[in-house]
Amino acid sequence: MRLKDMVAVITGGASGMGRSTALLFAREGASVVVGDVDATAGEALVAEAATSNLPIAFQRTDVSVEADMANLIATAERKHGRLDTIFNNAGIEQPVTASDAVSAELFERVIDINLKGTFFGCKHAIPALLRNGGGTIVNNSSVSAFANVGGNLSYAASKGGIMSMTRVIAIEYAARNIRCNAINPGVIDTGMNRRNLDLAVDPDALEEKWRSITPLGRMGTGDEIGEAVLFLASGQSSFITGIGLVIDGGRIAT
Repeated sequence: MRLKDMVAVITGGASGMGRSTALLFAREGASVVVGDVDATAGEALVAEAATSNLPIAFQRTDVSVEADMANLIATAERKHGRLDTIFNNAGIEQPVTASDAVSAELFERVIDINLKGTFFGCKHAIPALLRNGGGTIVNNSSVSAFANVGGNLSYAASKGGIMSMTRVIAIEYAARNIRCNAINPGVIDTGMNRRNLDLAVDPDALEEKWRSITPLGRMGTGDEIGEAVLFLASGQSSFITGIGLVIDGGRIAT
């Protein structure tokens, strides 16, 4: 087991990439505390995990509220005695919008959840990790931090900010045994992207567009993301810090 006896916090863990990662972490030996705004999905995850005796707990958390993030970290420490790793995964997308039409309200909402939420996760995880003698942080950025097709100004800004934040923390805390890395997913087959397809004027055309910009010709899976996060959270990546691991089926190689 690659995370045997470790304690992990995962935000946005009730669905999509976070859910896949939470189940994988638990199967690999970690005690997992999931934070998410969707209490119904969170409780369903806990119930599913219980059928396989997987140690996953849930706490309703709005990552854009600092007190919620502080309480989530405190719950993990109180329940399990320490924190070994956090996956700052929670995030939302921006509806495709021309940059000059992005409202201040939309921009602020995306930044509040994606960038500020990741900041709160890092800010409150770092003292807990230091109390444990070190640990790992994995932040969910995006291929949009490096390559873009337009129409997602606030999302790309938030994900680029996460990459810069990741590098700052990696440098600042390396000597204190905290490693901080990011993942940069391309198009992943999640509930969020399936909803985007349902809302599209031409779902088939949108899905074909996603495939056409991905040399491997398909969407990635939540399990594939989970394996990458597991690598960065575990001792397997013990000499890696400050990177953005691109998981995009070859998109930025084109």
